[in-house]
Amino acid sequence: MTYLIEKNTVQETMIIPLYGRKMCSKLYPSLFRDETAIRLMKEIDYDFSDLARKSKSMMQRFGFLEVAMRLILPMRCGII
Repeated sequence: MTYLIEKNTVQETMIIPLYGRKMCSKLYPSLFRDETAIRLMKEIDYDFSDLARKSKSMMQRFGFLEVAMRLILPMRCGII
C-alpha cells in the first residue's frame, strides 16, 4: 500500500524530516541507521525530485550529518 502525499499540505511538510533520516541512513550508515524511515519512504507516493536535487548540496549533506549526530549522541550516552 502506498500513501499519496500532495503538494502544499501538512503531510508534505512532515515527510521532509523523514526524507532527511532516510538520506542520513544512506550517507552515514556507520553513524545512523533508521530502518523505519527507509521502509516508510518506500510506501510514500510523492515526487521527491526537488528534495533529491537539493540533497546534493553541501549544506544539505551537513544537515543530514547533523541529524545523525543529534540522534546518535543521546543513544550512546544512554539517554534514549
